[in-house]
Amino acid sequence: MEQSGIEVRKYWDAAGGRMVIIVRNNGQSVCQATVEDAYPADISGLLCFAKSGGIVPAATASAGKITWRVAGLKPGEVRELVYTSLPRETLRDPSSKKRPTDRDAALLSTMGGLPPRLIFEDTAIDPIAKIPPPEIPAPSPEQPPAGEEPARELPAAEKAAVVISVGAGKGGTGKTTFSINLGIALAEMGFDTVLLDADTSMSNMASYMGIDVQCMKATLHEVLSGKAEPDKAVYRAFNNRLRIVPSGLSIAGFLGMDRNLLGDVISHFSRDADFIVIDTPAGYNKEVALSLYASDYLLLVLNPDEGSMIDGLKVQEMARILDVRVPGIVLNRYDMTGHQYSRSQIEQYFGTPVIAMLPEDGDMRRKDKVPAILASPCSKTSKEIYHVAETISGRKRDTQPVAKPFATRLMEALFKQ
Repeated sequence: MEQSGIEVRKYWDAAGGRMVIIVRNNGQSVCQATVEDAYPADISGLLCFAKSGGIVPAATASAGKITWRVAGLKPGEVRELVYTSLPRETLRDPSSKKRPTDRDAALLSTMGGLPPRLIFEDTAIDPIAKIPPPEIPAPSPEQPPAGEEPARELPAAEKAAVVISVGAGKGGTGKTTFSINLGIALAEMGFDTVLLDADTSMSNMASYMGIDVQCMKATLHEVLSGKAEPDKAVYRAFNNRLRIVPSGLSIAGFLGMDRNLLGDVISHFSRDADFIVIDTPAGYNKEVALSLYASDYLLLVLNPDEGSMIDGLKVQEMARILDVRVPGIVLNRYDMTGHQYSRSQIEQYFGTPVIAMLPEDGDMRRKDKVPAILASPCSKTSKEIYHVAETISGRKRDTQPVAKPFATRLMEALFKQ
């Protein structure tokens, strides 16, 4: 079907066990279009849906109807909307294969011949005349399974966090500092966020955030060795929506842990969080693979030098082998002395867009250990980090100034006099 240059095609992908809708813009730029499709209301498990071209789709699903809001469709651009049915136990197990049951696959495949409904500029092509359009609730942050970009229909009492690994091919790129600032940015935007230090051998997140490492009674080391429950290794700093799970500093703690339990720890925190940000070790080792295996996305932090790019490409390839989407690159210290590569060269080399460019910034590692996102929220660095948080969450942050209490304004006026 086509209208005003928008072409919509639908097919059943039997090999992948999923329904695919291709939206192609053959005309001029489109601010917003709506695509609606029907699914069997009696399928079991949870409905998942995805959209390429963005991280968190503006989409809803209920009562046998899926609705996507496709925004900012440029000439020649293609969006892929994908949905399937996954049992709840499959979603909770990061090691399970993301496929529907045979019964659900058979039910979904019967819908392949039913064309989707396209709504554009208050008009619609409606081949599903018998199915009335649904009420569309406001979108909210939802988690995709690995390799897709879905939002999931979950019971109101449950959450399923979007899990984001922050990786780098070599040390010293600023990966940990970016992870901390991204976690705080998400918390500042109102999301319940867990910041997890999976760099179990060279941990430094706690000290970077001003947590007294000598007073930590439990860390990720103790959790992975079975000596402590996950919630006993949680610490708070800077925002009450932010939970920090640091790793320990002792060699004994490192040697005594079972890395294979990392996925279980991530699943535990996923139940009552919106986002989990994982600071992974540099390189492409087992800890990185386990973090990626439990993640939905990888954000790659690079410096514009040859070593960072060569090693970073290996981490990106590992993510793709594990079906983890790489939505973008964070180019840190892009103005460093003697840099070798430009933004366009890096995008061409990786085949991945650069979604943030962070300059050399003295506020990123302050002596008072206040993260740049809080110390200088209006700086270029902070604006770029917030841009990443907005891209991931699909929500714009509130930039309206908060009114100061009367007593504060009175004291400021008195001091000015």
